[in-house]
Amino acid sequence: MIKCLIWDLDETLWYGTLADDEEVVLRPGIREVLERLDGRGILQSVASRNDHELAMAKLEELGIGHYFLYPQIGWGAKAEGIRRIASELNIGLDAVAFIDDNPFERYEAGTYLPELTVYGAHEALELAGHPEFQAGKLTREAGRRREMMLSRFERTTAEQTFAGSREDFLRSCFMELEVRTACEEDLDRAFELAARTNQFNNFTERMSEDVVRSYLESPAKGLYVAELKDRFGDHGIVGAAMLDYGEGRLDIRLFGISCRIEGRGIGTAFLGTVLNLTQQEHPAIHEAFCTYRATGRNRPALMLLQLLGFTRKEKRERDSIYALPLPSAYCAPDWIAVKTGHFKQAEGRTLG
Repeated sequence: MIKCLIWDLDETLWYGTLADDEEVVLRPGIREVLERLDGRGILQSVASRNDHELAMAKLEELGIGHYFLYPQIGWGAKAEGIRRIASELNIGLDAVAFIDDNPFERYEAGTYLPELTVYGAHEALELAGHPEFQAGKLTREAGRRREMMLSRFERTTAEQTFAGSREDFLRSCFMELEVRTACEEDLDRAFELAARTNQFNNFTERMSEDVVRSYLESPAKGLYVAELKDRFGDHGIVGAAMLDYGEGRLDIRLFGISCRIEGRGIGTAFLGTVLNLTQQEHPAIHEAFCTYRATGRNRPALMLLQLLGFTRKEKRERDSIYALPLPSAYCAPDWIAVKTGHFKQAEGRTLG
């Protein structure tokens, strides 16, 4: 699954070389490709050897500058620009693609960044039809992904200029987290989080839509979601957790939390609140378990479990079992106002 497509400019996005002739022309069909990918929640950026101000002015003149996040336009190596974009967007290079007309540039980028997917400019109009660009069902969050990344950028900028402590800054964000059992309309987003998240995902197991649905419909299972709002906007559903209820035990089959909200305590607040709710609704449960399979990128998921008090109970060949004795009370940090409910329409209540 490609999460970000990075474009070259000259003879790729447009016909011509900007440094030689400022009257470059957008290639036919490119605007439609930009729109389709953006609508699917696929982020886009630019890595180009060009004068930055001139190229940005041309992108704005063509009416497409708003599509590109963290553009890297200058005279340095494109591979470094691509690496910087991926870092700024907090996306693994294995979920990033680069398109360029120049075979040398493609070879260099692919050599230094072997996880990168590389395309020639002649493939531009076909990209939206490739399976790796198929985002599945369009969720509200996917359609607003670029907007949400801009909100993340605004928050980061505000934090960098904030004069007080980090805790004071987090309080100034006025975060509201609603944790509730899922309903029918949440299924597509829950499936998307299970399929797309890599860092805050305990198992990175790619489940089918039918399996995710079973956690909504079976009385022996539970599906929880979390919605986040703060002063920078409505972030929609940012977390999902699938639970199996057994005799005296709870198994967290899978949790997926958007990497866009990292570093604010949202992940622990979500899963900790889920554990609180589970204990209220299933008082006979005396221990919670969670399987963790290391992938090299999902260590944040393990740190989240450890912050909640989980310890390793069993090490297996491919994964480990972590356990938490219950009852165990969790209290969210004071900069997050947590509400709980059973369905979207239900009135929430604040947890103290």
